[in-house]
Amino acid sequence: MTTRMKPILGMWATLMVLSVVAALLRPEVWAGDNAMFGQWPTIAILWLITAVYFDWVVQSTGMGATQAAIVLAAGAIIAGGVLTGWMFFGREVGVAATNAVQTLIFWYASAAVYGKLSS
Repeated sequence: MTTRMKPILGMWATLMVLSVVAALLRPEVWAGDNAMFGQWPTIAILWLITAVYFDWVVQSTGMGATQAAIVLAAGAIIAGGVLTGWMFFGREVGVAATNAVQTLIFWYASAAVYGKLSS
């Protein structure tokens, strides 16, 4: 686990930076009014759990980091709310597309950092 700490923390840091940028660009989405521990501590915990989960996926499947990221991003888009929000709950197509692109960027960019720090 200690040999994988650098890529996990690198992925976490990338997700945090992307979150700050996204919060500046789309503050209404990142308000965090009902966050369990406050907005930024909750986001930090969420991204740490995500990075550890991603590490487990990469280690257990043997997939490359970016390949695993695209698979997880597609799953999040299809089943995790973006597509279902548009198809079932009437979310505007522009908002759904923006959320899908943001999901892909978050997964791919953080996985690229994870991959660079893993080698």
